[in-house]
Amino acid sequence: MGLVAAVSRRVVAGTVPGPLLLAAVAEGVAGVAVYAYAPLYLRQALGEPRLTVVTLSLALASLAIFVMAGRWGRWGDRTGRPGRLIAIGLAGAAATLSALPAARSSTAFITLLVTTTAFLAGVIPLGVAWLTLVYPDRPGEAASLLYRARSAGWAVGSFGSGWLAERWGVAGMIATFWLAAALAVLAACVVRLAMPRPSRLGPGAAAPVAATGTASAPEASAEATGEERSRAGGALSGNGRGRGDRAIWRYPAVLAIAATVLITIAGNEAFFAVVGVYFTEYLGGSRGQVGLTLGIASILGILVLAPAGRLADRWGPERVFTLGVGGYALMYALIVLARHPLATMAAFSLPFYPFVAAGATGVLSRSTPPARRGEAVGMYEGSAALAASLGSLLGGVVADLAGIGRVPLASWVLAVGGLGVACRFVLRGAGWHETRQAAQ
Repeated sequence: MGLVAAVSRRVVAGTVPGPLLLAAVAEGVAGVAVYAYAPLYLRQALGEPRLTVVTLSLALASLAIFVMAGRWGRWGDRTGRPGRLIAIGLAGAAATLSALPAARSSTAFITLLVTTTAFLAGVIPLGVAWLTLVYPDRPGEAASLLYRARSAGWAVGSFGSGWLAERWGVAGMIATFWLAAALAVLAACVVRLAMPRPSRLGPGAAAPVAATGTASAPEASAEATGEERSRAGGALSGNGRGRGDRAIWRYPAVLAIAATVLITIAGNEAFFAVVGVYFTEYLGGSRGQVGLTLGIASILGILVLAPAGRLADRWGPERVFTLGVGGYALMYALIVLARHPLATMAAFSLPFYPFVAAGATGVLSRSTPPARRGEAVGMYEGSAALAASLGSLLGGVVADLAGIGRVPLASWVLAVGGLGVACRFVLRGAGWHETRQAAQ
């Protein structure tokens, strides 16, 4: 029986993640409001004349995710109540999103924007950790469900927000903020009221953590106290210490995944930051081609996520992760060589991030103890956010210093560097076999 069918049965039975998928959709819609229309509102409604300030707002918003994602995951691991934390994050994001139109200065607006992403930072890490623990035999496919829901939120938010902004201008952007906030409030309420507590998952979800450190259940044990979960974390890590004594970065898998993602996604974001200008000014394409490219990429990403998750579970997450990173190197090689609008559109539409996401979560689920799973996934998500922050700045710097035509080349160089790290430290799995055995 496929995972989707299993999830459907558990949704009907009240033991799985219908509320969790709604939370991911809400996070995706809010992401569109933050990353697509908040900078435009800052420029057009508040009259911010400095483009540096506009781009800095996105960099700071991504940096907030980098700082907070791991913390949300750690709080979820320690409290054993991921649903409650997800609801708190969504409710907080709803409050700050709804307050954005009330800001009267760039400083106030950016402060609210950064606070919004700090609240949203925990939704995906907590959700992915929950799902990979409920489905320990299919972590990649389980995580892909949540990423697919977020992508659906991005797609719905993109089309809906675009229509509102096109029809009503600034008023449409304000409506985008308020609608995203309303959906976040709805998702927070559903998660808080309907998300099952770990003790209600039933015996079929996963086995509890034994004293020897074998098997796993969500939040280490359905009935465990914080002290017991700490001891379980120490047993699973193989070093006899509690979770607080070993930094998450000391797990080689976490460090290798984070380093690869930081290098590779920074290169991708560098090009993404200037893709509109590259298409229209450098290649002579149209603005319609830009939107079409992004739309095709989103749809393909949604379609590929589930197969990528299944492939990670069957072929190995290390291989799928490396395949995704290698795909970025191939994509930017094609863009550098082609230098044609249609060829660039076709190459940039290729969906490689689903392979990276499914592979990364699969590696982390196999290589870190259940008691540290949320924090590990948070570090992966945070690294991707930091890459987005640095990549956006890098794209502008390269375009200003070397010309916009050199940005794809810089992205290719970084993708090749990320591929090297993935081959050396992820594909070979050097350094964490002992940790993986302990986590099993």
